[in-house]
Amino acid sequence: MSFQLVTGRPDTADYLVFTTTFIHNNTFYKAALAETISWEGKATGTYDVLLQSGRGTQRLTLVEKGEHWRAGDEIEQIGCPEQAVVDLLGAVIGEVRR
Repeated sequence: MSFQLVTGRPDTADYLVFTTTFIHNNTFYKAALAETISWEGKATGTYDVLLQSGRGTQRLTLVEKGEHWRAGDEIEQIGCPEQAVVDLLGAVIGEVRR
């Protein structure tokens, strides 16, 4: 799974934002992930995700639970992907963090 970082201005804190593509169960996915920032400007430890495939587009939040990730349960979340897809997205977050 490859990824592309989106960088910000050089004079400010650069929160993690990236895009990635992958195939799971013969479905091609494109995803844009952004570290969630509170209104106070602090990282919350979660990631907002826009996940797109031939089946449609989903907006969700990824929440880290120990060494695993799960989809959030926000009211405005659109759909809930398979746990295997969430695990793949969590793995790429781990790669990008390094």
